[in-house]
Amino acid sequence: MSYVRVIPRDLFNEGNLLKCYGQLYLNLEKMRMEDCLECDGNAFDIWQNSATGGLRIGNVTLIVNRRVIVLERPMNSREPYPLWALPDDDEIKVFNADGSFTEGFVGLLRTRECN
Repeated sequence: MSYVRVIPRDLFNEGNLLKCYGQLYLNLEKMRMEDCLECDGNAFDIWQNSATGGLRIGNVTLIVNRRVIVLERPMNSREPYPLWALPDDDEIKVFNADGSFTEGFVGLLRTRECN
């Protein structure tokens, strides 16, 4: 376990993180890019970034152009889909409020090949 969890706060934070990853997969599947998301098949390894407080899943990986794109959910966000992609020290919001991909994230996916 990467951090001490507090109930109910962390139940909501981790539940929302998993919701974001589920929506990520559905959207990638619609784009026929679901192979960009890799999972080792084990229990989700959720951990907290000690610098930002954000949550990540360590064993579900987004790979674009043979590079791992870090995905992080800010702690205690009230947004419906608060997931950020962090390529090359940049920050790209993954979702619009309705669960669709932002233009910036689609641009990240479209400019690179998966795996």
